[in-house]
Amino acid sequence: ANIAVFVYSSCGHIDSFACGWQGAGDESMASAAPLLKNDTLPAATAAAGVGLELGVLHEGYAPDSKPTSTGDQRVSLVPSVAEQLIKDGYGVIVERGAGVYSGFADSAYEEKGCRIASRAEVIQKSQVLFSIEPPVNDFAPLKGKTLISWVGRLQDKGKDIVAKANAAQIRLIDVTAVPRITIA
Repeated sequence: ANIAVFVYSSCGHIDSFACGWQGAGDESMASAAPLLKNDTLPAATAAAGVGLELGVLHEGYAPDSKPTSTGDQRVSLVPSVAEQLIKDGYGVIVERGAGVYSGFADSAYEEKGCRIASRAEVIQKSQVLFSIEPPVNDFAPLKGKTLISWVGRLQDKGKDIVAKANAAQIRLIDVTAVPRITIA
């Protein structure tokens, strides 16, 4: 199956691309078949070692914080998924305490091969970052990076987030734009 993903680039236009997956049991998730008709580009190959650094941000939830706190108890990437990404050649850096309120201690991430770091270090060293809620207050240091988050680009709040991300030159991948099915 192919999945279309919409990426909001820093110049304000929408780029789209497709990701291909092969069936269960295949050693590789990437399909060798071209995703676009008449695609003459050579097939991509992975470099040896860590290719891309992925960052997982803490959502800001704290049970002792003010009642107006907007933090979320969830974490955007669980240790088992991080382990699969590491096996596929990615590096994963997790902000200290990111999974604590979701039931995942830092040690659970470390056991799977992730590195634990401060928020500033995660942002600095990662090219792609995951966060459930877009970290609007951190948009300045995210310049030139890709953020995968729940943007809601068609809602007023989402449109504001897209505008702020464009101004900060951040590429957004809005997970609300990824088609999905529900099997009851």
